[in-house]
Amino acid sequence: MKKLFLFDMDGTLTPARKKMESSMLTHLAMLQKDGWDIGIISGSDMDYIEQQCDRLFDLSPVDCKSIHFLPCNGTKYFKSFKKVWEYDMRSKLGIEFMTSLFKTLLIYQGNIVAMYPNNLPLTGNFFQMRGSVLNWCPIGRNAMKEDREKFIKLDNKSFIREWFIQDFEQKYSAKEITIKLGGETSFDIYPKGWNKTFPIDKDPFLKYQKIYF
Repeated sequence: MKKLFLFDMDGTLTPARKKMESSMLTHLAMLQKDGWDIGIISGSDMDYIEQQCDRLFDLSPVDCKSIHFLPCNGTKYFKSFKKVWEYDMRSKLGIEFMTSLFKTLLIYQGNIVAMYPNNLPLTGNFFQMRGSVLNWCPIGRNAMKEDREKFIKLDNKSFIREWFIQDFEQKYSAKEITIKLGGETSFDIYPKGWNKTFPIDKDPFLKYQKIYF
């Protein structure tokens, strides 16, 4: 029987936005020894998976070449460190729609800054286009630990991201697009259905009789 353990990364294999701990390598190696294949799926792109899981590639007991790496919610797939497939959000939704989307998000970014002029740590790199996922981080993806902690505290108190998700969903209710919380400080925006279940009905995952996620 072909069987697969498919793991999320942040908060599961690694602490949020931090590197994998050495003890995790032992558990993954034990799963492989017991006949399980391993997949790692993340909303982040492959470069972040490589940074956070670098211990996998450095004299690790884990067979890295057999791992299924699935960045960007599984809309990209790497095996033996080679890209097997990639789906593109811009091609799916069209240039006109993407231009309108960015205009909306720029207005939202300005609104958040205006609402919290003294409390919001701004660090730059607010948008990251990952091919199949658009990540929007109101404080910027260059944020350091103290910046992130300040925003998380403010977000937990004022529900900043939840409010903007509600407004976004009303604006795009009839569109083929989804917005979700991304990690602790950002949003992930992608075509409907391009969530972390995306790769399950595609090769090579159809061959598995048992998948745990």
